[in-house]
Amino acid sequence: MVDADVTDAGRLEGYTLDDWESLAPQEGRRVELVDGRFVVHAAPALRHQRVGDRLRTLLDEAVAREGMEALTAIGVRVDSMLGYISDVVVTSEFIDADSVDVRDVTLIVEVVSPPTKKTDRLEKPAAFAAAGVEGYWRVEMIGQGGLAIYCYRLASGVYSHVATLTSGTVGTVAITSTASVTFDPADLSRRCR
Repeated sequence: MVDADVTDAGRLEGYTLDDWESLAPQEGRRVELVDGRFVVHAAPALRHQRVGDRLRTLLDEAVAREGMEALTAIGVRVDSMLGYISDVVVTSEFIDADSVDVRDVTLIVEVVSPPTKKTDRLEKPAAFAAAGVEGYWRVEMIGQGGLAIYCYRLASGVYSHVATLTSGTVGTVAITSTASVTFDPADLSRRCR
């Protein structure tokens, strides 16, 4: 879906990362650049945001001693006509901008929503694997409040499934070769207070 607020009159394609990064923030929307076209998504639902925020906190604590950080809703510059906004990104660089170069990304986490299923399951993992991102995790909502986290590591240019974490079971998964995290996915969406 292309929105007139983010495009030049009459122009639907041929946009670059420079165009994408020069956009004014879109209240209540996420704008991604896919094959030179702007793709506009509604802001994620509350549960989606809660899961992403809590997972970012866990990941950030786990990678801090490695000199890395985890960020939410940050743009990832993949190539000259491809830029995604990922739910959680673990990066090796201190970021003081709205986006990060894919070469500085160690792990991408996408929380799947009904409108983003195809992108999060197929398109993003293919693009991030081709760009050399070491890890890709996909968080799926299952049943009433349950979560399944599918964890992949890059092997020979494609992602290989290494673990699945499900609500109700504490599991450990590697973030990098030297950092891992142990948690129950149920903690990402349950009421804390």
